Parts: sequence; C-alpha cells; structure tokens
Amino acid sequence: MKLKGFITLFLFLTSFGLFAQKNPLTRFENIIGHWEGTGEGFGNAKSKITADYSWLMNKQYIEVKHHSEFEPTEQNAKGEVHDDKGIISFDSARKVVMFRQYHNEGYFTEYALNDSISTPDQLVFETERIENFVPGGRARFTINIIANNEIETVFDVGFPEREMACFGTNRLKKK
Repeated sequence: MKLKGFITLFLFLTSFGLFAQKNPLTRFENIIGHWEGTGEGFGNAKSKITADYSWLMNKQYIEVKHHSEFEPTEQNAKGEVHDDKGIISFDSARKVVMFRQYHNEGYFTEYALNDSISTPDQLVFETERIENFVPGGRARFTINIIANNEIETVFDVGFPEREMACFGTNRLKKK
C-alpha cells in the first residue's frame, strides 16, 4: 500500500512538473537591472538616461522606470526632464506580453509585444492605445539587446496618415 501511495505521489509530482507553465517573462531576464547611458533625437536634444527593470511579485511582473535629463537647446533653454514608469506583464487570456507605461507629460501608453517580429535580441512593443496623444497616433518601443551589459532602446512615433519615424534612441550599459 505504501508503495502504491509513493508511486501515485511520484507520478503526480512528475506530471505537475511536466505540465507546469513556463513563465513567459523569463525571455526578459537579460534586461533586468540598472542601466545608464545617453540618448539622442527627441527634438535633436541629447540626454543622460537611467533605466531600471526589476522583477515584482514572484517574477509575475517587471517594473520599468526611465529617467532622462535633456540638455538645453535653442528651443528649450532650460532643458527638460522626462520620467516614465510602467509594468510588463503577461495577459494569459490573450497569450501576449503587455507593457503599460505612464509618462510625466500625462500620456498613458499600452503596448503589446509583437511576437511576429520580435527575436531573442530584439523586443518590439507596439501600441494598442494611447491616452492624451494625437487621435490616431501610435508608437513603437523596441529594446535591442546588444550584449549582456548593453542595450539600445528605440522610440518610434507615427502620426495619423504618416509612416512611423524614429523619435529617439538611447544607448545604455548595465551598472
């Protein structure tokens, strides 16, 4: 009887391990950490940027924080500060990775990872909706993994009836 119970328990635990769902966010492991670097674009301004990507709640979410300080330009003599915060999560009903991002300028952007064009070294998020932006506008946020300690983020914007265009690029190193 004990042997039968042990075999049943063993089979149960083994089958649970075989059918356990892999965390779909593990593909983002390479971006987890604190990053620092520079940016360009964004109205021809240069910036210093820090970015933090960290696990939350038993690796069910990834918290994203970006802080950019833009150098003064002729159009903006004081320079500018940009902050955004967001969460990357997995929508199990739709089977899609989502990125929800809040900006200090009042924008809210909801992106979905485009798996058809993303690769292990290039993660491409495209907007599903944007609040407080030009009606019909859209955006794309791409993370290019250059090396274990280097990433590039690219922010593309598309205005109504216009092609997407690069709005800015950041190059970051892991600290």
